[in-house]
Parts: sequence; structure tokens; C-alpha cells
Amino acid sequence: MKKIVLTLLIFSVCKVFCQEIDSLKVIEIQESYANRLGEPFSVKKDSLYIFRTPDVFLVNKKSFLAIKNVYQSTIDQDKMTKELVEKYTQTLRRNIDLERQLNINFTKSDSLDQIVYQKTQATLSNTHKALDYTINSLDKATNSLELVEKATKRQRRKTVFEKILIGVAGVGAGVLLGVSL
Repeated sequence: MKKIVLTLLIFSVCKVFCQEIDSLKVIEIQESYANRLGEPFSVKKDSLYIFRTPDVFLVNKKSFLAIKNVYQSTIDQDKMTKELVEKYTQTLRRNIDLERQLNINFTKSDSLDQIVYQKTQATLSNTHKALDYTINSLDKATNSLELVEKATKRQRRKTVFEKILIGVAGVGAGVLLGVSL
């Protein structure tokens, strides 16, 4: 009889407690919650929770808001850092483009300098040839002047000699005429 009473007592106690548990709202937190992103569940008073996750951290509302603010400011700093990196990248790209343009300009300038150098060399060569021609022409003109000067001196001597001969012939003809007459 004791066994039957004991069995009935256990059965009735289980029935009472099971009804009490069934009347409470039981919330089960699955193991996948450990990898969930976003705000955590808020625990309500007089609720029963079954946690299947390996760890559970309980934080009061003030601590949660403080952690949330730190997290938000970290995200904001990350955004600011990201913006700084993007700005730096844009500046770097612009500087690389400017360097390319400068390199192209230097190449063009070098080619223009090369063209100017070649034209200057050609002009210098032509000037050198013109100077050689002028020097040769001056040498020929000097030789021609020397020849003309020698011819002029010869002509003067010849003219003086002819005048002297004409004078001597006139005196000789005058003496011959004077003697014959």
C-alpha cells in the first residue's frame, strides 16, 4: 500500500508541477543563436528560458547601452578610416595620373629638344659651309686683286717707259731735224 500511495503521490506531484511549467511561457534559445548578428533578446520577468548555446552572457540595460555605444562609435571610426583610405587612394590615383602626364610632357619636350638640336646642327653645318665658301671667295678675290695690282703696276711702268721713249724719240727726232736743217 505504501508503494501505491507513494506512486500516486509522485504521479500527482509530477502532474501539478508539469501543469505549472506548462502554464509558464518557456522560450528556447537555439544553438544557432551563438552565431546570430544583431541585438540580443530582452529577457522578460517571469519567463522561463532554455539555453542551448554553449555560453550565455547576462548584461543589464545600462551596460548593454554602453556596449552598444562603444560598438557604434567603433563602426563610425571604421567608416571614417574607410573614408580616409578612399580619399588617400583617390589622391594617390590622381598623383599617379599627373605623374604619367608629366612623363608624357617630358617625353614630348625631349623630342622637341631633339628636333631643335638637329635643326640647330643642320643650321650650324650650313653656316659652316657658307663660311668656307665665303673664305674661298675672299681668297680668290684677294688673288684677283693682287693680279690686278701687278697688272696695274706693269701698265704704269709700261706707260712711263713709253712716255720716256716718246720723249727720247721726240728729242732724237728734234736733233735729227735740227741737224738736217
